[in-house]
Amino acid sequence: KRGGNGDQPPPNGGFNPRMLGGGLSFLVGLLVLGWLVSGFYMVDESQRGIVLQFGRYKTTTGAGLQWRLPYPIQSHELVNVTGVRTIEIGYRGSEKNKVLKEALMLTDDENIVNIQFAVQYLLKDPKDFIFNNRNTDDAVMGAAETAIREVVGKSKMDLVLYEGREQITAQAAKLMQEILDRYKSG
Repeated sequence: KRGGNGDQPPPNGGFNPRMLGGGLSFLVGLLVLGWLVSGFYMVDESQRGIVLQFGRYKTTTGAGLQWRLPYPIQSHELVNVTGVRTIEIGYRGSEKNKVLKEALMLTDDENIVNIQFAVQYLLKDPKDFIFNNRNTDDAVMGAAETAIREVVGKSKMDLVLYEGREQITAQAAKLMQEILDRYKSG
């Protein structure tokens, strides 16, 4: 009699629960392995990886092949830390496209000057960049406008336009960095 002792397949190709258990455990093992492999990610030399655990900061990783716990436990963000970012103030694209509300400033001797400049910056801290900013370019633009208006407002027109450009640039850059550091903008 076939199929009665469990060693032999049931007659007529019937269903055997033992065959299902082996295939199901193999499929579950394959799915778990695929889920674990999905935690690998690559960080370029110019980037830093920010690992988030349940949406909160966990760690910062350097360049190379990295692994984190797979989604939904952990996720990652890649941040370019070596690229120079540029913000234009007083113009957009070319000096012919002026934005006068940004460019016109009042000097100490009550003259109006038109100042157009660009700010180039690097990221200092990728963690602060991700978590303390909604729009970094707007924060940099606001800090740059504030800094240059303060420096120009305390200077004479001749100093602003001719004699003290480097001095004004250095003072504005220092003040701008202080403002951004207070914001912890990264």
